[in-house]
Amino acid sequence: MIRTNVIIAALLFMSHVAIAQVRFEAISIPTRDGKTLAADLYTTDKSAKRPTILVQTPYNKSYYRFAVNIPAQAGASMFPWDSANYNYVVLDWRGFSGSRDAAVTGYDRGLDGYDAVEWIATQSWSNGKVGTWGTSALGMIQFQTARHHPPHLVCAVPLAKDFKTKYTDFYYGGEYRKEHVESLETLGLASSSAILSRPTYDATWKVVERNSDYADEIEIPMLLISGWYDHYPDDIIRAFDDLRTNSAADVRGLHRLIMGPWIHEGIGEAQQGALSYPNAAGVPDSIALQFFDHFMRDIDNGYVSRPRVQYFQMGSDEWRSTDSWNTLATNADTADYFLNIGGALTPTAGASGGAPFTYNPRNPSPTIGGPRLVPFGDSVSVGPQDQRPVQARGDLLIFETSVLQRELSINGAPAIELFVSSNREDTDISVRLCDVYPDGRAMLVTQGIVRMRFRDGLSPGDTSRMQQGFVYRAHVPMQNLAMTWRTGHRLRLLISGSNFPQFERNLNTGGALYGGNDTLVAFDTIHTGVHPSRIRLPLANAVGGVEQATSVGHDVTIAPNPIHDDALVRLVLQSPQLVTVSITDLLGRTIRTIDGGRLDAGVHVLTINADELVHGVYICRVVIGDSVRCVTLVR
Repeated sequence: MIRTNVIIAALLFMSHVAIAQVRFEAISIPTRDGKTLAADLYTTDKSAKRPTILVQTPYNKSYYRFAVNIPAQAGASMFPWDSANYNYVVLDWRGFSGSRDAAVTGYDRGLDGYDAVEWIATQSWSNGKVGTWGTSALGMIQFQTARHHPPHLVCAVPLAKDFKTKYTDFYYGGEYRKEHVESLETLGLASSSAILSRPTYDATWKVVERNSDYADEIEIPMLLISGWYDHYPDDIIRAFDDLRTNSAADVRGLHRLIMGPWIHEGIGEAQQGALSYPNAAGVPDSIALQFFDHFMRDIDNGYVSRPRVQYFQMGSDEWRSTDSWNTLATNADTADYFLNIGGALTPTAGASGGAPFTYNPRNPSPTIGGPRLVPFGDSVSVGPQDQRPVQARGDLLIFETSVLQRELSINGAPAIELFVSSNREDTDISVRLCDVYPDGRAMLVTQGIVRMRFRDGLSPGDTSRMQQGFVYRAHVPMQNLAMTWRTGHRLRLLISGSNFPQFERNLNTGGALYGGNDTLVAFDTIHTGVHPSRIRLPLANAVGGVEQATSVGHDVTIAPNPIHDDALVRLVLQSPQLVTVSITDLLGRTIRTIDGGRLDAGVHVLTINADELVHGVYICRVVIGDSVRCVTLVR
């Protein structure tokens, strides 16, 4: 879900202009059970037969009428805009917003997707080809639609979501994802009471997973896009591999995966939490349009030659590619860093001993940053954030390397193995992995948590309580990522007893997993030496890997935006290219064209004269060779 980054005052000022410019038509789409679904059609010319991009949303289609970034509670960014070549249909889900009256308990919304695709294909403004796009819940519905095989559905771009519903969607290391589930419930997409009634990986969860595991039913090419700071990077990678292995044979080689440095609310944006990744800005829209152009407009634009997997190496801030992420990560050499008394992380184990810390459930260590779902909390920190406020509390352990004399790069999931003792029958162990900058900032890279009664597994029969005086091995799960610690930085681990409210507190009583008011203070210890607590890192550029640096295309940035005086279009070209920049209004009418001619590889700057634009919302279409980048401008 995309966090709005448009100043509210400016949005309110501009909204009436945007509405006046957008040519949308409210339409009703019939379904097989006699209901109708509310939708909006966006087109510049109903007499022209064009391919259509379908967006199905539970968050109110009316947000798209503003043609600016969609607020977090609405679930997505503006769709990749190319009104000169595509029509767009934005549909309210059955039971939500304009389609509320069509609600039927337990109805398969994938059938609604089928009906919408086939209805669109019969319209006079359609060329019979339909693709789908959308983030999060808007991504899930694309899989549900595709499994029903509507004949006119050509391709799909699900962002930040896979097709499988799993126990680990709601529990991480046996720990209830409190903030996440409560946000889903507020959005009308989950029931916290139902989820809390199944706190272990039992037979019910296995049935749910089996019924939603349908990669073998997908028969169209898909472009999957997600981010390292999203909720489920491992699941997106798994879904992509499942599609490559189990989908229809003729499309297995056409699926592609893009993994950026993005949070769930910021797919495609440069700013992620407290860090900026300009090389990642606009990439999803650019590649999505190339994908749609190839499959829906039959343009030979090189899309099928793209690497199967392209991923952003954070820290070094570059795009890389591989044929298989899992092969790359599995073949990686590893480096162990052992936790030592005194707080050092070293390549060899040190003296035996114990590092104690205290966890008080009535004063839990707070969540700052990370892969959070907070659609209604604009002030809540998400993504890479400085963890020094957490460190300053004193209820945690800090382990770190010395200053790095050379870069340390990883591709894969760090493995955390800790040896733990406690005076309580059950407690939580939370780990945050940080990149410490020379100026002292400790920026969160990734995190994990485990509830100690789940240390041997997540099934009901796996759980067991701790006994005082015993030392237990615990693996703290962490997600896949691509990260480089630069020379002069440090790698740091923060170990505490909580990460709240992202994860529910452990009350330390050893009683029921959730609920109750009684709490106990836990005195926990991480052991070293003969109990070699460690972090194991999957090193990048391993022998046998196929990793290579790559470009996802030419870089385009436009600033300032909104425009007050002139705006500068900054181009970073990877090779000589013909460049054209055009400004259109939301009806597709061309306001200004800048012919850049053939430009050499390198950096170039073109100027947009704001005096030529009245106050309103525009689309800046930058054509670089065969690629197209579209950016929404506000004047």
